[in-house]
Amino acid sequence: MKRILFITTSSLAANPRLVKEVETLKHDFECYVLCFKHFDWGLKLSDGIVQRNPEVHFVAIDRKKQLLQTLVSKLFHRVARLCNPWFKKNTVVCAFASNDKTPQLLFNAFLVSKGKPPKMVIAHNIGAFYPAMRVAKLTASGLQLDIEDYHPGEALYFNKSFEKQNRMYIMQAAFCRSNTITYASEGIALECQKQFRIGDGTKQATILNAFEAKYFKSPDKPSAIIKCVWFSQHIGPNRGLEQIFEAAKSLDQVEFHLIGNPNMHYLEGMALSDNIKFHNSMKAEDLYRFLGLMDIGLALEDISADQNRNICLTNKIMAYAQAGLYILATDTFGQSQFLNALDYKAGKVIGTSLKDAINQFDPNLLDIDCKTERWQRAKAFSWDNEQLKLKALLQ
Repeated sequence: MKRILFITTSSLAANPRLVKEVETLKHDFECYVLCFKHFDWGLKLSDGIVQRNPEVHFVAIDRKKQLLQTLVSKLFHRVARLCNPWFKKNTVVCAFASNDKTPQLLFNAFLVSKGKPPKMVIAHNIGAFYPAMRVAKLTASGLQLDIEDYHPGEALYFNKSFEKQNRMYIMQAAFCRSNTITYASEGIALECQKQFRIGDGTKQATILNAFEAKYFKSPDKPSAIIKCVWFSQHIGPNRGLEQIFEAAKSLDQVEFHLIGNPNMHYLEGMALSDNIKFHNSMKAEDLYRFLGLMDIGLALEDISADQNRNICLTNKIMAYAQAGLYILATDTFGQSQFLNALDYKAGKVIGTSLKDAINQFDPNLLDIDCKTERWQRAKAFSWDNEQLKLKALLQ
């Protein structure tokens, strides 16, 4: 059985798209996953993913246990940042300066690839691109990039003078060497194709970040109270939540359910109404069941946060659609393109405000027949179908 090596700077819980790909390909390939062990909200979820996939070889880097390796990696990162002004077009310097996990991933990727080389190295997120490039070259393996986010368009938190340029250079180097590129939204695909040179023989596909249809059960009849829902890994700033807090003040007949790991410092500074309900992060299966009890899915984005927010397509809007919820979405390119491409009433873009969108909302769109139709129609872009694109690329 041929081997595939997945590489990511994230934990398993923080990268559900990678997990879906692994669980899709594990029956046809010997899958190795090089990731990180994070002692945070996702630890139990990550452990659960490992337990339900015993045939997959997970190599989770524990930065506390592998302390010397971690310190050396951080030292390389620091030195690379100091050298960055003089080596703006050096791939190693750009990669190491961009992420302090990259040197550690590179070392461990070489260890994992010893002996039997992989058929394909699949890199998720930009910190994994350089290690994947090096391993693919050394082992004469194929290189596949998964572009879930447009990294040069994400917010910069350090090394601001050079970090955007670093990301552009890393991605251009990776794109030139890749055999296959997958994108999580049409907006990201268009931006990458505009910004980077891509080889004529490189296979490309947009694979939506959808979920398996079996997890979304037939909708129940709606309750007397309209229930809106929003979820993410974290409940915090730069996510458009202020729109919910403002709307909740005057819409006491509507419940707003927020799911995720709460940023208490952020929430303590907000005036929160009683109709805002908080829920901790859930296992995927529990989340899907919970969504089935809701009526409206809120796909809110803070467009001013960064360029990526405008062109990406989050997994939340996919989950809302598959659960049969009516979607109210911020007017981003990614979300507008997705909703406009559907040939049924899946939702609409928010105009002046979330409050006005709910006040002007047609309640008939929430009846059981409409909800069931949305649930049925969304099966067309479930992971059951999207995964076929991934399999075709690896044939």
